[in-house]
Amino acid sequence: MILNNLTGMPELYGYALLTYIAIAGVLWLLHRFGRDDLLLPVAAMNYMLLLTISQYTASKIGAFVGPLVIPMGVFTYSASVAMLDFLTLRFGRRVGYWIVRLAAYLQALVFIINWLVIVYPPAPPFWNLQGAFTSIMGQSARIAIASITAFLISETYDVFLVSRLGGGVLRRVGYSDPVAMTIDTLVFIPIAFYGVVPNNVLLLLMASQLSVKISLVPLTMLAVWINRKALQYGYVTSRV
Repeated sequence: MILNNLTGMPELYGYALLTYIAIAGVLWLLHRFGRDDLLLPVAAMNYMLLLTISQYTASKIGAFVGPLVIPMGVFTYSASVAMLDFLTLRFGRRVGYWIVRLAAYLQALVFIINWLVIVYPPAPPFWNLQGAFTSIMGQSARIAIASITAFLISETYDVFLVSRLGGGVLRRVGYSDPVAMTIDTLVFIPIAFYGVVPNNVLLLLMASQLSVKISLVPLTMLAVWINRKALQYGYVTSRV
């Protein structure tokens, strides 16, 4: 079992690396071709997109190493933190706070739309599919609530830390992200899965997700490092 999980790890981290490079590469290209005016909307759009993807992919639990299991949304969520770090370092703490609040509003909208779709009656020939659909969408809706609560708390704190810490951008990200990701895990997992899985699995999920998130911090630092030149022209060295 452990061997099978280990053979799947390159695929998982390859998927994570591809996600990070894709989002960081878009920002790098914008700066490279002199379109810094698009950095804010594109980075914000990437952030919102990654959070929404995380909501739905988190409902699948995947094997990691040995007994460790993880919600598959952990990779896109961690990549979203890289986008938030970039936005905060480039445009300042106030922008970072507003991005988090706007994301919370949009994720709440996703939850509301999910709920309205669940309660809307299906056409008579499809009554037999209602139970399965409600189960799937209902779990996604619960994860949406957990996601909104967790990232609103953890990423507000991430914005605060990354904007207040001194030193270079890599030091700021390296210190702030593990703290924010720990808070997110401690809030998200119980809200999303308590009562759905046994308590021992719940604790295993928390330990597993936190381990993976911490292991992804170097990729977040890489995404910020790729865009270090764009950050030189932002608020990174100024008071925010």
